Amino acid sequence: MSGLIIRRTVPVVMLVMVAGGCATKEKQRITLLEETNRNLTDRLNLTSGDLDTMSSERDELDRRLQAVLDEVDALRQTLAERPDPEEVAPGWTPVPGGAMIAIEGNVLFEPGKVTLRSEARRALEAIVSAVQGEYTNKDVLVFGHTDDTPIKKSGWTDNYQLSTERALAVVRYLRDRGVPPQQLVACGCGEHRKRVANTSAANRAANRRVEVFAIDTELLTAQP
Repeated sequence: MSGLIIRRTVPVVMLVMVAGGCATKEKQRITLLEETNRNLTDRLNLTSGDLDTMSSERDELDRRLQAVLDEVDALRQTLAERPDPEEVAPGWTPVPGGAMIAIEGNVLFEPGKVTLRSEARRALEAIVSAVQGEYTNKDVLVFGHTDDTPIKKSGWTDNYQLSTERALAVVRYLRDRGVPPQQLVACGCGEHRKRVANTSAANRAANRRVEVFAIDTELLTAQP
């Protein structure tokens, strides 16, 4: 009888052990699922933060793009409202209020000199013709320019004086050829308005020049 009882209790013990093992596995599975859920939640939060950042960056880029488009529209409007440039004499370049022409310094003067070379007459006669033809109602501003070579032997105080004397030589020539003196202005810029850096002999030669502007100065200065 007692042996029968023992045989009947063994399955009960085994069932309890199996049930306990299943419970442990379920707890482990639950723990694993909870950990997975936390990881997914963290990743979701991180992704949401990235999306917010990307959205803000996109909004900023949209604002910048719109600002550029507005600026382009404003420039187009300005260009559309700007009057067409007036026609200029041959060899002259349009500028606001008139036109200009540049003559290389070696065409007009020997190095360090202010006396016009004989070869200068052809270039200056063309300027006289343009001023007396197309630009009778303009002021004629003559700008002398030098390179940055210091004055040593020529006797001039500095490049300001040299450039001004050269502008004066051109102004006097134009006056003597019949351009009204009240139209003429002489200016010296020295080496301070260079075309290119004074880093070579060719560049220095390019910076030595005389520029002649035929300008409506009343328009530029807004004077009646």
